[in-house]
Amino acid sequence: MAGIQRVSGKVDSVFIDRKSPEFIVGGGDWVSYLAARLGAVPIPEPSGIQVSVDTARILVMGRMSDLPPETRGLLGPMATLVDPNTQLEAEVVMAPTGPGAVRFVLTTIRVGGFAIPESILARFLAQVGERYPVLGKSGRELLVGIPADGHVGLVQDGVRIWVAP
Repeated sequence: MAGIQRVSGKVDSVFIDRKSPEFIVGGGDWVSYLAARLGAVPIPEPSGIQVSVDTARILVMGRMSDLPPETRGLLGPMATLVDPNTQLEAEVVMAPTGPGAVRFVLTTIRVGGFAIPESILARFLAQVGERYPVLGKSGRELLVGIPADGHVGLVQDGVRIWVAP
């Protein structure tokens, strides 16, 4: 929850107040911020969820037991079939958009090292999309509005936010 406040302050400082031309925020803080944008709060603390960011993707990793009860509930019967210590991994990439928006797309979910087949994943994510309409019907995409001169980019170990000079 503290990460949400840290990122909100930096986003405001760059995009709204224009006090700073840029910031780099940690991946974990950024994922918390996006979760808040979805309305998926409060985020339980402490959490065993780890976030890794490089220039191509965001990886969110943890165990089934690290997920909030509400999120485990979205998994339905699958959650009861999987050991609570099973490793989970979600991969998110940034997709092209026009000025004034940034799009994050969930590409893969792995359970115990195995990718969930697309036929199952699509149905599951459609249910997530119903629960969180901001994701759209696919349940995969989060579109975040930014100023027309604003930019968001993935960097090693973080997310860079800045405005064009």
